[in-house]
Amino acid sequence: MDIQYLGDHQEVIPVLAAWIYDEWSYLYPEMKLQDVVSLFKERVNKERLPLTLVAFEAGEPVGTVSLRTFDMETRSDLQHWLTSLYVIKAWRRRRIGSNLMKTVEKKAVELGICKLFLFTTDVILPALFYSKLGWIVKEKTVYHSSPVMIMEKDLCHKERSGAVLSENQGSPNLDKRNAVNKKNRLSYYK
Repeated sequence: MDIQYLGDHQEVIPVLAAWIYDEWSYLYPEMKLQDVVSLFKERVNKERLPLTLVAFEAGEPVGTVSLRTFDMETRSDLQHWLTSLYVIKAWRRRRIGSNLMKTVEKKAVELGICKLFLFTTDVILPALFYSKLGWIVKEKTVYHSSPVMIMEKDLCHKERSGAVLSENQGSPNLDKRNAVNKKNRLSYYK
C-alpha cells in the first residue's frame, strides 16, 4: 500500500467523490455528486488545508482521508477536522484506515496542528476504531437529524512528553481514557 497526496493524482477525484457521496449523501440531501467533486478539487494542496491523502494498492485507489479547517457548520468553534475517512469494503480490515489516520495525523503535526476533531455517524464500530487510535469522545449531538459523535485527539501531547506509545502499549493515562471512552460508548443509547 502506498499513501499519496490527491494533488499528485487528481485523476482519481471522480472515484473518491463517488465513494463519499454514496456513503454520506444522506447527511446533505441538497448536495449533488458534482458538488462533492468540486470539494475534492479544493483539497489538492500539500502544504496547507484543505488536503486529501489517497491510499493506493497496485496503482488503484482503495481509501482516502482529508484534513479541513472546518467540517460541521454547526461547530465553527472547532478548528482542524479529519474528514472523509473511507476505505472500500474489499480492502477493509487490512490496516489501511489505520495507516491513513497515522499518516494524516503526522501531516497535521507537520503543519503545526496540535488538535484534530472528527465526527462519526456510526457511533459504535467507528468510535471503537478511533478510540483504539487514541481519539476520545468530546460530545454526542445531532447533526442534520442524525446522531453523531464528535471525537478529538491531541496530536502534540506525545511529542511534548517525549513518550511514544503504541496503540497496544499500556499506560495508566491511556487505560483511564479508554475506560472513559468505553463508558461513554455504553451510555450513548441510555
